Amino acid sequence: MIVPRKVANSYREMVNSIGFYPSLLSLAFLTFAVITMSIEYTPLIENIKSFISVVLVDSAENARTILSTLVGSIISLTVFSFSMVMVVLNSASASLSPRVVPGLITRKSHQLVLGYYLGSIIYSVIMLININKLEGGATAIPSLGVLFALMFGLVSLGLFVFFIHSISRAIQVDNVLNGLFRQTKSEINAIIKRQQENPLRTLPDFSDWYGINSDTEGYYKGVHSEKLCALLAEHKLELYITVKQGYFTVKGYPFLKCNRDISQHEQLISEILSCFIFYIEEYISDHYRYGLTQISEIAVKAMSPGINDPGTAVKAIDMLSILLIARLSIRDINYTFKKSKDTPLLYIHETSFEELLHDNFTPLRNYAKGDAYVMTNVLEAFKNILFVANNNEDARDSLFKYLNAIVDDINENVTNEYDRHEITNMLKAIARISEKHGERLLARFQRQQAD
Repeated sequence: MIVPRKVANSYREMVNSIGFYPSLLSLAFLTFAVITMSIEYTPLIENIKSFISVVLVDSAENARTILSTLVGSIISLTVFSFSMVMVVLNSASASLSPRVVPGLITRKSHQLVLGYYLGSIIYSVIMLININKLEGGATAIPSLGVLFALMFGLVSLGLFVFFIHSISRAIQVDNVLNGLFRQTKSEINAIIKRQQENPLRTLPDFSDWYGINSDTEGYYKGVHSEKLCALLAEHKLELYITVKQGYFTVKGYPFLKCNRDISQHEQLISEILSCFIFYIEEYISDHYRYGLTQISEIAVKAMSPGINDPGTAVKAIDMLSILLIARLSIRDINYTFKKSKDTPLLYIHETSFEELLHDNFTPLRNYAKGDAYVMTNVLEAFKNILFVANNNEDARDSLFKYLNAIVDDINENVTNEYDRHEITNMLKAIARISEKHGERLLARFQRQQAD
């Protein structure tokens, strides 16, 4: 059964919202409160309560005081914690990049803490309203429920300490960069592992395949590959996604190609298109390119006059170089198998190495082209990538094509003799790795300097 795209999008928005896990935990605590009250006065529980009477309340007034205090205190913790989340999101958007906000919102540890607070409040309120007067002046006290509520309150205090520690670390730029780097590298390694486990020597000639037009507009962010491969296997089809993830498509754009002409099968086309995901947010779990973009934007933000943190920019540049080196092991056309098949059913256009260079270094190059310290480190990053990619002709050509652009910007914006000497030394180090291209690049720099 194919799930309608609007339903799938609504589900994704709900799962990625800050209130998803708090809502689930609140429901769980409410259920537990109902269960507690249903067994509170059974003979078995009464016998258990007689053994632990020393930790149970025996006064309705004490029970009301404890529960009221717990509710008020945990509400205060919840309000403060939610306020801290909003401060962190605002600070991350202003000082890092707006693109990292979705990742911070969906951080499960913070959502679970907030959900525990809300659940504890709900549980305590349920216990509070179940302190009832009985016939003859007696009072029914859910003493076991009060004990549980007190335990939940004590745990909430511990979670509050953890929350403050975690939220203070979440906004530190080093921790954000390290998290983005680890997650991005993990996604790249996962693709490399899949391609190594299922090697493919030759690719089909996609030029003769038949186009399938998009039925919606938006940013293409991914595909439900398992569901789509099952559909393709059922109809004995192969599909090629011609656009890279993050590409903005308009209605009618031919972003797919099929090995058979299915233009007359509208229902099948509709089922295929329903497997594709279109939304605005960028999650690294969708594609590693989003992690590279977020690291690059943090570097650009660090170079803004309001922040002026070249050290962070340099660290981000070093991370980009390591990730781009890992990217060299991925083929430009990715592919996905159905478990029972030996032939790929889905081919995916990966963002090329040259496109990644342009997309991630161009904003930084344009913003920091007058900063000799940062530009020297950009050249060092390219030298490190070149050290690994020197035998890869396409990657080497892309690197030197972009290095020419970097040298042109440096010549126009860096005039200090000392800074230019440092840059010359870095270009000489590049020339030692790739002599022919490097000497040409060094001559270009020195010629423009003489002019």
